[in-house]
Amino acid sequence: TSLVNDGAVAEDLIDDAVRRILRIKYRLGLFDDPYRYSDPEREERVLLSDEHLALARDVARKSIVLMKNDGGLLPLSKTGGSIAVIGALAADKDTPLGSWRGRGETDSAVSLLEGIQAAVGSDVDVRYTEGAALGKGKRTFFQHVQFNEDDTSGFDEAVAAAREADVVVIAVGEEAFQSGEGRSQVEIGLKGVQDELLRVVREANENVVVVLMNGRPLVLSWMEENVPAIVETWHLGSQAGHAIADVLFGDYNPSGKLPVSFPRHVGQQPLYYNHKSTGRPGPSPMVFWSHYTDVPNSALFPFGHGLSYTTFRYSHLRLSAAEMDWDGELQVTVKLTNTGDRAGTEIVQLYIRDLVGSVTRPVSELKGFQRVELAAGEARDVSFKLTSADLAFYTASGIWEAEPGSFIVFVGTDSADVTSANFELR
Repeated sequence: TSLVNDGAVAEDLIDDAVRRILRIKYRLGLFDDPYRYSDPEREERVLLSDEHLALARDVARKSIVLMKNDGGLLPLSKTGGSIAVIGALAADKDTPLGSWRGRGETDSAVSLLEGIQAAVGSDVDVRYTEGAALGKGKRTFFQHVQFNEDDTSGFDEAVAAAREADVVVIAVGEEAFQSGEGRSQVEIGLKGVQDELLRVVREANENVVVVLMNGRPLVLSWMEENVPAIVETWHLGSQAGHAIADVLFGDYNPSGKLPVSFPRHVGQQPLYYNHKSTGRPGPSPMVFWSHYTDVPNSALFPFGHGLSYTTFRYSHLRLSAAEMDWDGELQVTVKLTNTGDRAGTEIVQLYIRDLVGSVTRPVSELKGFQRVELAAGEARDVSFKLTSADLAFYTASGIWEAEPGSFIVFVGTDSADVTSANFELR
């Protein structure tokens, strides 16, 4: 009101904004029936119905990313043997809900420990130990728990459990309200004594599966080098424990892919696959190219990365033509083969690179992906269609348009592991 009275904002501008809101309400029929979209029966129904829980579980396990699985440690056996489940986050029923939980009730999620216990029943000896307390502090939307920075009193019990078990499943990462809007951090490694706990557990038993619970890319360089299996589970929601167990024990073959790049060191940040090309590209035998002298430029785990319990081979990439007309289309086809011994789903990814533009262009841009299910040994051609609209960007003229020139098309399992071909837009 004061801005209108002072003449800083025209009253006609306010009228126009209100008019648009009223127009939408009129189109929705809210003037004739203000309660038109209210459904008392729906409000009375239990939101956590069996149908909803099944859907939450399915969405959660599709979101899990198998980051590493050396030696085929995963999937785990559901019959016989013993598993040590370690880490405060493993028994946490709140962290899986994350910070943007809507109507989620505190401590209502299925924990990782509960998921494992439900999956194996009495057929596997499951022993849980916290290892290290999470930390102190009230957990609210506006405040996260401060991780335990010095209490290692539970390490001896964790080490003993690890030594006696056939395999260790250890949960580390971030608690529910550590990540989210307004929660940036300068250090993105494991907080508190989590890293120290992981190291002593790994020394006690080499068969370690790390279950990550986090809302941002973390620095995992030591973990990647020393731990055979890493599973990225994010904050999966109400059915987290069951979904993770589905993947750990092979009831669901993981197919998730990373929507972000994981750095080797925090000093690489910001790190993203579609960065602009540098004026000093490499690698080069000379020192004067854009690079670090202590770590590679590349991500530890690149955008689009994600493994499966089977393996896939990409071959015979081919284009329908070497040139694409302005109003035409280009078909990109690759042969995908499941080379493993079990069925699996691969997310085939298509990227392009515009080699010359009126403004600098990214080295790679995701332009399409397909979920492809293949039986063991099955092969299939996977095709994408590109048009000039897929090549458009805001040019130096300030217009969203494509520019003629040379392009590279990439197809592969992630943004770094690809096969390529060239074409021209005329």
